[in-house]
Amino acid sequence: MRVLQSGIYNNFIQDQSAAKAKIDQLTTQISSGKKIEHSYEDSAVYVDTLRLDSEINSLKGIQDRTLKSKVLTDASDSAMNDFDSTLIDFKSKLILAANGTMNADNLKSVASDLEQTKEHLMNLANSSINGQYLFSGSAVNVKPIDSDGNYHGNDKSLKTLVSKSSELAYTVDGNALFLGVDNSMNKSVSTNVHLQNQTTNTTLKVTDSVDDLLGAGGGDFLLSGVGHDGKAFKSHITLNGSDDISALLAGIENAYGTDAVKAELSDQGTIMIRDLKKGNSSLDFQMSATNATTGTAIDFTKNNNTLAVANNDDSALFTQTDNVLTGNVPMLLGDGFATAATKLSEISNSTLAGKTFEMQIKDVNGASKTVTLDLANPSSFSVSGAGSFAIYDADETTQTNADDFTLGQLGNVISMAMADKLPTGGRSYHDAVVESKESIEVGLNSDGALKIESKDNKPLSFSLYDKDTTSSSLSFMGNKAVVVDNPKIDFFKDLDTIIEAVKSGMTTIDATGENPSNPGIQNAIGKLDSLTSHFASAHTTIGAMSNNLQHANDRASVLELNVTQLKSEVADVDIAEAAIQYNQVSLNYQAMMSTIAKVNSLTLLNYLK
Repeated sequence: MRVLQSGIYNNFIQDQSAAKAKIDQLTTQISSGKKIEHSYEDSAVYVDTLRLDSEINSLKGIQDRTLKSKVLTDASDSAMNDFDSTLIDFKSKLILAANGTMNADNLKSVASDLEQTKEHLMNLANSSINGQYLFSGSAVNVKPIDSDGNYHGNDKSLKTLVSKSSELAYTVDGNALFLGVDNSMNKSVSTNVHLQNQTTNTTLKVTDSVDDLLGAGGGDFLLSGVGHDGKAFKSHITLNGSDDISALLAGIENAYGTDAVKAELSDQGTIMIRDLKKGNSSLDFQMSATNATTGTAIDFTKNNNTLAVANNDDSALFTQTDNVLTGNVPMLLGDGFATAATKLSEISNSTLAGKTFEMQIKDVNGASKTVTLDLANPSSFSVSGAGSFAIYDADETTQTNADDFTLGQLGNVISMAMADKLPTGGRSYHDAVVESKESIEVGLNSDGALKIESKDNKPLSFSLYDKDTTSSSLSFMGNKAVVVDNPKIDFFKDLDTIIEAVKSGMTTIDATGENPSNPGIQNAIGKLDSLTSHFASAHTTIGAMSNNLQHANDRASVLELNVTQLKSEVADVDIAEAAIQYNQVSLNYQAMMSTIAKVNSLTLLNYLK
């Protein structure tokens, strides 16, 4: 086979180009430290590098986010430290007020100190960093606590992403902090009348008899309240004169159901009811008694809205504050508050068919009227001097049956009657409801109690009661027992109650005190302990948040190091190995060039030599 000079030349050019390209590649690798500069050089290395770069950036993002989040969490932790120490200071002042040696001026001075301490707590609650409020939940631009102690944040927490599918919270739920529920606490309520043994004129004891309490003849006790299932009830307890007070306590417990509450008589002669279900805040209690022989009636609780009990009438005027009238019995459904759509039958423990409710009102014209609500099938209401009117469902054509009657419809009836906008003279039921709400708005307040607002600031009055006192039904106003402990927290309102006890000098619950509904200083200490425990639990949660964020940051840092090392193995060149290859290829290239030079210099003369 004949080898042409052109073939030799072409092979030389190819070998030279390949060697030169290899030398250039190795030179670039040694200078850059990378295996490739462009994707076309090695697609597998390029794809793996992109994937690992993305992972590294993600891990750096996690570190950056967790560090920024931890700034807020650590600031919250610092504020909670101040909360803890301030609450300790608050308690020391409260104990000072409870020692019984202070006069009225001293107590007012302590109350003033407590007010200032509360102001400091409000400032702490409004702590912010970089323009973000720490305790507003996720509404970090909203100032959480106003000057009246009301909360305006939300019930959410800000969270940061620490993996593709995992988030960590870094702000606390301010709603749970200031308006939450302490699930470790039992609600307790107490009467405030210090019961006396009428025979010995001493504080009533559990071994004393009903006659000792009411006088000879035995007694009929009318009990109403709300159990921990949120259902309202009424019950009669009839006792003989020789029955002792322990029988009354047992009757109270039975009225609430098996193992539902514990009823006890305090050393001051008040009756305390404790819900046996922790974390439940629906418990309510009120009771009156009548001597079976003489008809003499007594209340066990008295407040600023004392009720008439001689005829078993549990009505009282709603409390008026500015242009708002409110009841004091919460409308509860299960563990929460009812709504406008809630049926009255749902918050009662039996059917309401056949029930009659009566309202005594003063309308926007200053006229006193009686409104009768007849819950039947179908239902209606009547207004004295104006006639009777059917109650309709939302479709405006179907009359409402008793057990379908809602709180919203009750509000409509009240609005129409108090605004004097009744479905008469061609005005439809719907139009009457709409027109009445221009001046009277009826709903539920933040405590779940019925609220009537006069938009025209007209002087109004209102009472509503169930005419049937012998069976289960509903109460809207009552001589409720004093709340001693409540799992439901309204932090700054609770502090106001404690300060009020000090200011008024009320050591314990007392119907004759300045504020009969105040639990007194001694009970206030226990309440403050509960609030302190609640905040300590929240503080622990914040500490756990900070630790979790730090752990997430540390983990991301370690993973970034591992991924960076893996990327180095994939993308970085071994300099020593590349240098050896470079020397080998360079020597081969030089040898090739030398050989080719000699071949190209051959002549016939040289060949003959």
